[in-house]
This record gives sequence, structure tokens and C-alpha cells, in this order.
Amino acid sequence: MAKVIVPSWVEKLSIWIVKNSRLSFFLSSILVLVFAPGLLMFSEDYNVRMWFRDSDPNIKILDSFERQFGNDESVVIVVHNKDGLFNQKSIGLLKNLTEEMWLIPQIIRVDSLINYNLSTADGDDIEVRSFIEKREYSDQELASKRTQALAHKVLPGYLISKDGNSAMLFARIVPTIGSSPQYFDIVEGAKKLIEKYSDGEHEFHLTGEAAVNDAFREISNRDAAFILPLLFLLVVVYLLFVFRSVVATLLPLAIMLLSVIVTLGICFYLGYKYNEILTILPAILLAISIADGVHLISSYFQFKASGLENDDALLEATKKNLIPTLLTTLSTMLGFFSLMLTELLPIRQLGLLGGIGTAMAWIFTIFWTVPVMKWLPMKVPAIFKQKVDGTGKPAAWAWKLTSFLDRHKGKVILSFLFITLFSIWLASKNTVNSNPYLYFTEEVPLRRANDFVKEHFGGNAGPEIIIYAEKEEGIKDPEWLAKVAEYQDWINAKPIVNKSLTLVDILKEMHQVLHGGGEDQYLLATDQEAIAQELFLYTLGLPQGMDLNNQVTIKNDALRLTILWGLFDTRSWLEGVAELEAKAEEIGLRIDVTGKFLLFQRMMDYVVVTFFSSIGLAFFLVALLLSFFFRSLKIGLLSLVPNVIPLFLGAAFMYTRDISLNIGSSLVASVCLGIAVDDTIHFLSNYYAHRKKGLSEQEAIATIFTYTGQALMITTIILVSAFGLETLGDFIPNVNFGELCAVVLTFALIVDLIFLPALLLWFGRKKER
Repeated sequence: MAKVIVPSWVEKLSIWIVKNSRLSFFLSSILVLVFAPGLLMFSEDYNVRMWFRDSDPNIKILDSFERQFGNDESVVIVVHNKDGLFNQKSIGLLKNLTEEMWLIPQIIRVDSLINYNLSTADGDDIEVRSFIEKREYSDQELASKRTQALAHKVLPGYLISKDGNSAMLFARIVPTIGSSPQYFDIVEGAKKLIEKYSDGEHEFHLTGEAAVNDAFREISNRDAAFILPLLFLLVVVYLLFVFRSVVATLLPLAIMLLSVIVTLGICFYLGYKYNEILTILPAILLAISIADGVHLISSYFQFKASGLENDDALLEATKKNLIPTLLTTLSTMLGFFSLMLTELLPIRQLGLLGGIGTAMAWIFTIFWTVPVMKWLPMKVPAIFKQKVDGTGKPAAWAWKLTSFLDRHKGKVILSFLFITLFSIWLASKNTVNSNPYLYFTEEVPLRRANDFVKEHFGGNAGPEIIIYAEKEEGIKDPEWLAKVAEYQDWINAKPIVNKSLTLVDILKEMHQVLHGGGEDQYLLATDQEAIAQELFLYTLGLPQGMDLNNQVTIKNDALRLTILWGLFDTRSWLEGVAELEAKAEEIGLRIDVTGKFLLFQRMMDYVVVTFFSSIGLAFFLVALLLSFFFRSLKIGLLSLVPNVIPLFLGAAFMYTRDISLNIGSSLVASVCLGIAVDDTIHFLSNYYAHRKKGLSEQEAIATIFTYTGQALMITTIILVSAFGLETLGDFIPNVNFGELCAVVLTFALIVDLIFLPALLLWFGRKKER
């Protein structure tokens, strides 16, 4: 096999690495010694807050809300009895749960049917009592309680379902402004209670913001614990199949392990916390770090099989792969680094760490693996001896494939052009949307819990609204309260709204009790002094921990309005919030809409920006890189064509699979562009190297098929396996990301092995004419 013609600096660096193998090995190993201790600083955070900068307007409003009203997060236990809850056993169960949920770590308040504050009149006295006070009730009393609960203005759809068969218990979490609660401890406490009172008669579900955030942790880590070992096993099988050598298989695995260790060490040194997005990083790095090693070792075996001595074969393999692997590393890094334009912090972190991990993989491939290969001379597998006859000539099958593409190059190009245009049309139909409730598969208990609540209550989450009275004690102003009541009535009239909760409900109930209890008296007083008196009488009898601090501000200059509605997807949520804001302005109320669930939906505003800004930057930087390498803007832009086509095909696939542009799918284009360019670079760099040696277009392409094609295929198979295995997980954004990346990279290999050769043959023939 002929020696590789390379620039002088490449030859000098390659010679230095081979001759100074001990120093090269030592310097690259220092990276592990320096950064591996960072793993000891491991920490996790799955709070929605960690997606945003502290300076983000959404975070500032949320912080203002929490300072005035406390945390809007809860852990919710749902209890269901198909025969109804108003029996002695079920009521006793709810009472026990209500009492013991106070003992769950970081819980500041529990709201349930049992302890709901009910205003009653006893002569001239007003009492505020828990809805269920006694331990024992007769059947007649329970039937009366059921009638009273289902006729109540607030309880149905909130703490009890409208059929009386299900109840929700809300355990409110202590405020943690600027930080995250320990969701794991909270959820574990709730799970233990459910386990304690499970009796086969009652059905339990666990949901709420705390359960959602802990599910992100649990499912992401569980997916990683299942997928990574499986991927590792598949990679071992692939490498053994390709190399037929245990040592040759272990070397790429060592590169992968070292790259992941150093990258994660840097991650925690930087103060980053592990989150649901970063859980896919090890699998990505595992696949990417394998590729360079496969190319290096394959070339080494080919040169050695052609008759070169060990050091010479190693030197030629290093020279051949140094520039292509460097370019592919840079292109992949640029794809990842383009993600850093986003405002979403976990995606910024993934972009930075993905780029760093890609660089580490190249460093360990060139400066660590080459010395190891020198010290451990490997026997050439028989499969490489069979492929190489010492002349470096292409195989017969490669000639046949090249001849076929040469004869039909026009048809191939036109076919791909038609498919691309059709894909662009399908891609244009994609929408920007997301549904946090569907982030988990149906096998996940949280998904089943959310589906149950949706069916029996209509929803247990919605936006939180701060309504400003503009002055101290302003919440007692009857004119202002009338506007709030009008606003709440408008909200309650919307079909999507399950329930809204505010101080107005309490004031209306107090007025009704003070004026005989008639239905026509369920309204607001028209005098500020009367309102102040009603509010005073209500708070006078409240038990400890059940006051109105979570409803009104200390200065009584703003109140909280909580909405429980049946909207779940981003588009509907944001349209609903826009309507809320417009109506408040129409009535003359100044409001801020906030809440943790709204933060989830606000991410979509940034997802669109992330997609277009990152892919635009990635295109520009990769084009610049390729144009610089090939010393030609024309060739640089031409080399992007085979990498644009797979992105359009992937976007069309998104539409056919009904996958919207969301947190997971928005990353695909930038990441895949950087990775997909790798095969194009290897193909083109080898093509132009062969052409410089005097080979014709057909000979150059057939030679690439013979000696480089297998490495391209095996690295793509590994990448597709790495991303494809994500589809076995339960966290849907990662599933979508993995599925789309696998599809796009598969398309990319097909384009590079069929369309790109046809394009080169067509341009070569055109140049001859």
C-alpha cells in the first residue's frame, strides 16, 4: 500500500509522537489525573428553574411570587375509591394521610378535603372549622357531608372530584428562592405513606410538581443505567467483528472511557449539575470517541498488512488520519458549540461539554493511543490480510459499485434532488410544540397519575397570577375586588378551566354566612370596612399553618389567583396565558402570570431561537472550516450539500412521526451536522489525496470504498446504535433526540456513499468536457 502524502507539519508531528511515545503518553495522561477528581463533586438538579439564567425575566417574576406567596410546588397524593369516598374507612384514610403528610420533609402546609376551612354561623358567632372534624361519622352524616362537598363552590374539581369518588391532597413545599427543594426526599416520604395505607380497596396516584421533577431524575438515570451498558456491549461486539482482535477492541473502549471521565470531571469542576439533558452526554461521547480510534487502527492494520514494519505502519496510519480526524473533531465541536447560543442553560452546558468531550477523544486517540499501539504491537487480523494484496488496488466489488454510480450519476443526483425537495415540503409542516405531561411513556407511574387526574379532575396544575392592588391594604377596596371577581368569573366560565382559587372565594363565602346563608348572598360586600371585618373574622379562627399568607401579601397590596386547567401542550398554554393577560388589561388589572409549569412552557420561546441560531452558526462555521481546509470556498460549500440533505430528510421524518420541534428535537440539526460532516471529510480528504497521486475519479472513489468505506460504516453503525438506544428509554425528549439523530446519521451515510460519489463523478466529467 502506497505511503500517504501529507503536509510537512503533519509528518513532523506524527514522527514526534511515534519517536517520543513515552512523553506523548505522559502528557495526555495528565489530563486524566487533573480532571478525574472532579467526579467526586457530582451533584444533581432537575428543577425547571435550572434551565434559566437568574437574570431571566421569567425567573425574576417567579422569585417575586415566591417571596410574597411562597412556593407554588406541591406533591399531590390522589386517592380513588370506585364506590365513593364518603364512607368511614375512606374518610379515616384521608384524615390519616392529611395528618401524616405534614411530616414529609420540607412540607409547610397540607390542603385536603379533611382540613378545608369552612365558614359557619352559630347564632351571632362565626366559626371557621375543618370540613371533616370528627373521627367517627354516622352513615347519614357522611351522606350529608357528601352533598355539602359536591354542592360547594370551591371543593369539586379541586380537593374532590365531581363524582365524589376521588380526592387530591396537596402537600405544599417550603419556599426555596434561588435553589431547589430536595425532591427525592419529598417524593420518597409520599411514597412511604402510600405504601403504608395501600389496602387493595383504594387506588393511589402520586403527582404534582415535586413528583414531576423527581421523575426527571429517576427516569433519566434509569434510562442511562439501562442504555449505557447495552451500548457498551454492542460496541464491543461491533469492534470484535471489525478487528477480530481483543487488543484492537480494547483501545477504542479505553479512548471512550478516558474521554468520558475527563469531560464529566470538567463538568463538575465548572459547577454544573447533572440534569435530564446531560444524562445523554456519556452515550454521545461513547459513540463519538470510538470513531477516530476505529479509523486509526483500521489504517494501521492496512499498512501493516501491506508489508510495513510496526513503527512505519503506525507512522503512516497517524499521518493519514491526523488531518481527517482533526477536521472531523473540529466540525463536531462546532456543531456542539453552536448550541451555546441558547438561553437554556442545560443545552448550553451540553454544547460546551459535548465540544470538550469531542476534543478529548481526539487527543487521547492521537497522543495516547498511538504510543500504546507502539508498545503493544498487534497482530494483523486475517480479514485485513485478505483485503490488502500489497498493491493498494481497489476490490472488485468497489469497482462495480463505482462503475454503476458513474453510469447512473445523473439519475442518482436527480433522484436525491427530488427526494430533498419533497422532504423540504414535508418539513415545512412541522410545528413548535411540547407537552410536559407526555414527557414520559405510559409505563411510567407519573404518566398514569397525570392521565388519571386529567380524566377525573380535568387537571391539577395551571398558571399562578399575581394581581396587584397598587397600594397598601388595597385588596380590601371593593371596587378593585369587584374587578378581580369579574376577572375570576370570566376565567371560571372558560371550558378549559377546572377551578380557580383566590381570596374572593373566601370573602364571598364569609358574606354569605354573615347574611343568612342564602345562595343570593354569595357575593362581595360593597363597603371596605365590611370587607375588612369579614377578612378579620375569617383569619381569627384559622388553625396554625392554615393562614392566608399564601393568598395575600403582608402589606395586603396584592393577592394570588391560582388556576387549575385542562391545558397541557405548550401552544395551548401560551395562548391561554396571552388571553389571561389581555383580559386583565381590558378590565384594568395589573397582573403577572408565573408558576413553575409556566416555566416549562416558556422554554419553547427559547427552543425556536436555539434551533435557528445554532443551526445557522453551525452551517457558517463548518462551511468556513471546510473552505479553509480545501482552500476553496466552492469546494467547501459543495461539501456541505451532502450534509444538508440528511437534515431535510430528518425533518420530513419528524413530520411523519408527529414529532414537534421541542427541547429534544431542536438539538438534532446542530449535533448531527457536526457529526455527519465527519464522513464527508474522510471521503473528500481521501479523494483529493488519491487524485493528487494521479488516480482517476473512478479509481479514487473505488479505493475509498475499499479501504475507508468499512471504517465509515462501522463508525456510523456505532453512532446510530448509541443514539438509537435512547429510544428504549422512558424520557420522551431524549427518545425523540436519539431517534432523530439515528435516522439523520443513517441518511448521512447513504448520501455520502451514493450521492457524494455521483456528484464527484458528475463534476469530474463536466470538468473534462
